[in-house]
Amino acid sequence: MRVPAQHHVRSQRELARELARGGRLVLKKEYGASGFVQNYVAGNANDGNQGTYWESTNNAFPQWLQVDLGASVSSNQVVLKLPTADWGARTQTITVQGSTDGTNFTTVVPSAGYQFNPTANNTVTIDYSAVTTRFLRLGITGNTGWPAGQISEFEVYGPSTGDVTPPSAPANLAYTQPGNGQIALTWNASTDNVGVTGYDVYANNVLRTSVTGTSYTDTQPDTATVTYYVRAHDAAGNQSGNSNTVTRNGNGGGGTNLAVGKPITASSSVFTFVATNANDNDVNTYWEGAGGSYPNTLTVQLGSNVDTSQVVVKLNPASIWGPRTQTIEVLGREQSASGFTSLVAARQYGFDPATG
Repeated sequence: MRVPAQHHVRSQRELARELARGGRLVLKKEYGASGFVQNYVAGNANDGNQGTYWESTNNAFPQWLQVDLGASVSSNQVVLKLPTADWGARTQTITVQGSTDGTNFTTVVPSAGYQFNPTANNTVTIDYSAVTTRFLRLGITGNTGWPAGQISEFEVYGPSTGDVTPPSAPANLAYTQPGNGQIALTWNASTDNVGVTGYDVYANNVLRTSVTGTSYTDTQPDTATVTYYVRAHDAAGNQSGNSNTVTRNGNGGGGTNLAVGKPITASSSVFTFVATNANDNDVNTYWEGAGGSYPNTLTVQLGSNVDTSQVVVKLNPASIWGPRTQTIEVLGREQSASGFTSLVAARQYGFDPATG
């Protein structure tokens, strides 16, 4: 039986201890990329071996490589390496970007050319003012040595001084519905060695807002099912772990899952992980597309034209399924149409058993 590999994610406190030592922050973290060729996968950029490397899809700039640090922490340096044996000098054009949610990125270091030279161990160091972020991404738009992005080690380091202790996680998150379309959230205050400065509210794993108090009223359609959790942060940018989660189930036109048992097909599948596992109403079974053949597609035929307003995508909630991010686009077509149109543009969605 095939089971997914477990991801090793260290705690906020362990990350804080590394930061206090000015340590490397990316050991055993989850890596992702816009694409890769053959066996030059993103994980090669974090295996501690300078001789292995990630290489993006060829002749398809721009490309990117990113790391999920597991929590929002402070960093101020990126070290990039290429193999040294038989690798000539080359210049790669790189932008460093950061994100707290893995979807909305801001520029940490603007685009610039960086030379990798064997005489300097094919190593480039990029320093920047300390930023607090969970995701760091390298955007690569050029390479004088090969028509693709190439990185053998992507290392991230944090500052060695300052407040590195995160607040405690907020407790007792709860909600009420004071009116149509309103979801009123409340939670208990966190504690911190210096002081809590605010709270980040997440809805369906996406940052919704930041507030200074211990309550927030969200506006959502009554049909929407929304899961919330809250994180606390301090002035140094240290972020707590997640609070408990709460889910407001939408009425969804009666809450009927229109896809259960309907004809369903996929662009590909592996082993026994076939398309029908995705609409059998059992989260313990799953569909898996063939690796390295993106885009994968999964299509359900509802039988006739129906009004829909929501798609819910689930993975097995067992802890053996570690956190992961999938890039998903939702498309649909009217029964007499010949082609599909985009209903929700492609974007990244985080799946994490800790947050549902």
